[in-house]
Amino acid sequence: MTDLLVPTRPLHPHAVAGVPPGRRPTRRLTVLTPLYRESAATFERSARAVAALDYPDELLQVLWLVEAGAAGDRDAARAGAAMAAYRRAGLDWRLLRLPGMSPKGAALNHAFPYAEGEVIAILDADVVPDPGQAAEAVHALEQGHALVQAEEFSEPGTGLAARAKAGEDAVWHASVRGLKRLAGVHVVAGSSVYAWAATWDLVRPVRADDVEESYHWSLGLMGAGVETGFLASASRVTATERPAAALRQRARWTRGQLRAVAVSWRELPPRGRLLGAVTVGSLAARAALPVVCAGAVAVRRLRPAALALLLADAACVLGARRDPAYRQRTDATGWALVVPWHMVGAFAVYLALYEWARGERGWHSVREEPSGGVGVAVGAAAGAGVRANGSASYGSSAGDSAARPASEGGSHDD
Repeated sequence: MTDLLVPTRPLHPHAVAGVPPGRRPTRRLTVLTPLYRESAATFERSARAVAALDYPDELLQVLWLVEAGAAGDRDAARAGAAMAAYRRAGLDWRLLRLPGMSPKGAALNHAFPYAEGEVIAILDADVVPDPGQAAEAVHALEQGHALVQAEEFSEPGTGLAARAKAGEDAVWHASVRGLKRLAGVHVVAGSSVYAWAATWDLVRPVRADDVEESYHWSLGLMGAGVETGFLASASRVTATERPAAALRQRARWTRGQLRAVAVSWRELPPRGRLLGAVTVGSLAARAALPVVCAGAVAVRRLRPAALALLLADAACVLGARRDPAYRQRTDATGWALVVPWHMVGAFAVYLALYEWARGERGWHSVREEPSGGVGVAVGAAAGAGVRANGSASYGSSAGDSAARPASEGGSHDD
């Protein structure tokens, strides 16, 4: 999501201090991971993350979601190879071929009926959660939370864009936790998020006519009276080395959030409207930042406004950097580049408005597709696991699990 121009201190505390020593999970957990036209490296990365999860095999269900039909055959092949390479004996790990994968809300609507867990998690394709994150999340839910989320931070990159983006991620998370502490408003993430199945029922069917389904969750859950929180364990995502792709992604986030506020405003609860107002106000300030700063060079009267915007942004950055856990997310150069990166990123607001005016609803990938085709071994591995009902299973318990009909989850044609 886009950053919020709100104070980053004090931070909302984590949901729990950690999992008590010796405590073993007893809840069935389902992990949903949409994989839409990803590279082979992304499939392998996601499979390694599944293999590393510290959660009992007999209580864990992992559902990989790929597109049905010829359009998804390459994804299915890559998924099959990765699952075969990193399978865990006894783990219910399935590949589901779904009729709709874009935007993500469509995939989730088709996949939720197959989820058998009391707790359902959503992890994006390139996300690597801390191995103990799932157990911590379930423990937090058992302590009274309805939904918890882990922070996702960019892995260290070599380029300036990647280092600035890593600092920006830290500022974003600090702003979200600061907003929750100050106003009781929670911006729900679209990945590394865990909730009771009953909590997901509050936001189903997921909006499938836009790209920011999680922001719709944020706005709606504010009026549901549920307890939400943050996890201490984090997730890693691949570094963004391409500035243009990162700006297109930011435009997608911005477009989705602005549209969500616009289409939902009338029925939003008070805290949902507060979140919407904070978001729109933050984006307006971001859009004004480069314009006002450029104008201040020639127009003296604009200089106080430019200084105020720069100081507000710098205060958010410094507030995040004060926290030792965030400080290590990037180096000194990366932290120094966050405010300049925000100025460049402001142009994504204008791109978002342009795309919205054109009626665009698509998404932009920040991951590159490496050259090269799918090998024979990859195709063979995928073909070995495909069942007649369009799903594939890996692990001894998966073959005995019958999938429920997709029609239970509501239509994806919102």
